[in-house]
Amino acid sequence: MNHTAGNLKRRADIISELAEKLILVLMCSTCLSDMEYTAVMPVIAVLSCITLGCLSTVAKSRAVQYIISSAYIICCFAHPVFALYLPLTAYDISRRRLYPLIAPALAALIYCTAEENMWLLVKVPAFVVVAVLVEKLSSRSGRLGRELIVTRDSAVEYSNALMEKNQRLLEAQDNEVHLAKLKERNRIAREIHDNVGHMLTRTILQMGAIQIINKDEELKEPLESIKTTLDEAMDSIRRSVHDLHDDSIDLEGSLRDAIAPLRDNYRVNFEYDISDHINGKIKYCFIAIAKEAVNNIIKHSNGDAVTITVRDHPGMCTMCVEDNGQCSKSIGTGGIGLENMHERVAALGGVLNITPGKQGFKIFVSIMKKNGE
Repeated sequence: MNHTAGNLKRRADIISELAEKLILVLMCSTCLSDMEYTAVMPVIAVLSCITLGCLSTVAKSRAVQYIISSAYIICCFAHPVFALYLPLTAYDISRRRLYPLIAPALAALIYCTAEENMWLLVKVPAFVVVAVLVEKLSSRSGRLGRELIVTRDSAVEYSNALMEKNQRLLEAQDNEVHLAKLKERNRIAREIHDNVGHMLTRTILQMGAIQIINKDEELKEPLESIKTTLDEAMDSIRRSVHDLHDDSIDLEGSLRDAIAPLRDNYRVNFEYDISDHINGKIKYCFIAIAKEAVNNIIKHSNGDAVTITVRDHPGMCTMCVEDNGQCSKSIGTGGIGLENMHERVAALGGVLNITPGKQGFKIFVSIMKKNGE
């Protein structure tokens, strides 16, 4: 992209410079009416200045530009008519900073004015000044244009950087709000469990004691109804507490805490893309498997990189833990930790694949969302 933009810019500069030189050629050609020449030499001079002017414009080598300008100055010594187009050479000298050629160009102009009338001495130096001014204005305009582009690009980059920074701040703010919600849910669940739950439990026990000591047959049915209502209320509160507690689990934060011991000796790549509304049973399963996998990596892996990927799919949740160490196939079988993984995943109707080998150790878990409900 930058290479293409550079080529387009160079083409634009070449076209602009050729247009300016054409204007100078037309301006210098007005002097031909003041001089008496055959039809051949002015045509040769015009064709020579146009050809050399075009070559100097497209030439990239500084040495070639020196040669082209020097060749035209030599032509001026050969015939005075070439001096009419010295302003083009002055334009190239100013634009390419060919300052050592200033003295030879002045010598050629003086030599030609000694051979011709005073019009050369008046008009040609004036045209030289015009050519130099045109070049300076053109260079300044180009420089200002480039500075404008740089300023615009810098402003765009600064604006993009600010937008990215604002986005990160918004994400951090959202994360803090989410964590605050989780903490508040956890606090509410704890308060319900410690206060309302205990009070209901005490009331249920007291109601059971009243039922035992009650001798009035008319009170048995109302007491049983109250006992049933209290049991239902207790079950409802228990479910609500469990739901609040499950929602308050920060799966991403728990997984980051679980893999934190790896960061001292391994390059860790953690990719997390899963909904916050995943069932708590799946969250507990993923956290337990991640902890066990981390312990196995620390104990057995001889690799230096670990990748943990957690994904949320339309009908399932997946987690993959893999390292780049070499291990024997026997590690993937037996062991209390691996058996616990299988049991946890099987309890949720999921699939657990363990792939040991020379290319690394890989644990892949897939659990259907409906199985975690």
